[in-house]
Amino acid sequence: MVERYVAVVLHPHALDRMGTRLISRRQIEQVIASPTRTFPSTNPPGGIVAERLTTAGNTLRVVYVEREGPDGLEAFVLTVIRIGGKAT
Repeated sequence: MVERYVAVVLHPHALDRMGTRLISRRQIEQVIASPTRTFPSTNPPGGIVAERLTTAGNTLRVVYVEREGPDGLEAFVLTVIRIGGKAT
């Protein structure tokens, strides 16, 4: 469980990007639970973009939508991005 969500569910594209960009599930959950900033997504409309600064000096960006799952509200992660290029 992450903050207000009963689960963080990863789209296959997000899983692919995690591997390519060396981003862990734990890092994604930290971004969603305690972002440095959030703003509305334009792609997809109605989505959420959450960003968090890392100790390595880059930013992790998580794009997700809220959706109702079988046990309650879920964060459905569409993609993840590392801005700055350094893996933590």
